[in-house]
Amino acid sequence: MSEPFSARLRAATWTDHSSAEQTTFLDDLTRGRLTVAAHAALTAQHYLIYEVLEEAAAHWSGDPVAGGFHTEALTRLPALAADLAFLLGPAWRDSLTPTPATAEYAARLREIAFTWPAGYVAHHYNRYLGDLSGGQYVARALARAYGLTLGGDGLRFYAFDGVADLDGFKNAYRARLDAAPWDAAEQVRVIDEVKLAYRLNTDVLADLGRLHPNPFPPEVVAQIMKHMNDDHAGDSLLICRAALPEGTRPAATAAAMSGMDNQAIEFRAVIDGVETAIRVPWSHRLTERAQVRVEVTRLYREACALLGVPSR
Repeated sequence: MSEPFSARLRAATWTDHSSAEQTTFLDDLTRGRLTVAAHAALTAQHYLIYEVLEEAAAHWSGDPVAGGFHTEALTRLPALAADLAFLLGPAWRDSLTPTPATAEYAARLREIAFTWPAGYVAHHYNRYLGDLSGGQYVARALARAYGLTLGGDGLRFYAFDGVADLDGFKNAYRARLDAAPWDAAEQVRVIDEVKLAYRLNTDVLADLGRLHPNPFPPEVVAQIMKHMNDDHAGDSLLICRAALPEGTRPAATAAAMSGMDNQAIEFRAVIDGVETAIRVPWSHRLTERAQVRVEVTRLYREACALLGVPSR
């Protein structure tokens, strides 16, 4: 028995799928290294893509093959509009400017998704099965990183309230792919189009990464660490002592900065001879390098005041 088309499709596009999931922008966004503005920017690009894709879904609604892939439970445009209104306010439509990659993506959809039913299905598969799968992880990560409510304002795009069983729905979708009356040549074309769809999605994320870079990439963190550890080791020890319970403070004898992100600075402190990790939060989420000096100075002065040590 030959392998089902859905399995061959997944295997043939797995590398492309992985590349899309592992972009720097998406990693930084889901780890909370960026601002809510970056999340809003991604949501705006999604709106522009789904605007065309769901227009195509309406176009093929009566088609005996292509029409069966879309249901009302999948429609994302109203959820995207609600998310953008929450994230950007009532004038959110003014922010709907496509990046070059989004413009290319929408142009490709306009080119083939209204005239080639299997090509429309290729893009439908790429987006909606992705939303039902990895998109659910993205939603949970965004909720944690930016203080949003899963399925609520700002994250409604990822909530499929009309789909009671996500796994069952995806299995039925794959069965529909397997049953599609496409010959071998057409299946190859569909696979190629899905690979292109992944590339277009990856390019959109790359554009957003250039517009919303992580202000604290590894090389910047390394520079800050070197400065702190070479020139301010004593300050680091005071900050760590102030972060410890009062009775433990005298036992801390050394400290070195070990890392940071936009939410906190991290140290390795020696307490009773044992190296211990200490994470000290900033007063707010940082968005640029210059804020680090201000926050470290604040932590140092607060530590001096708490410990009764004269500050410089």
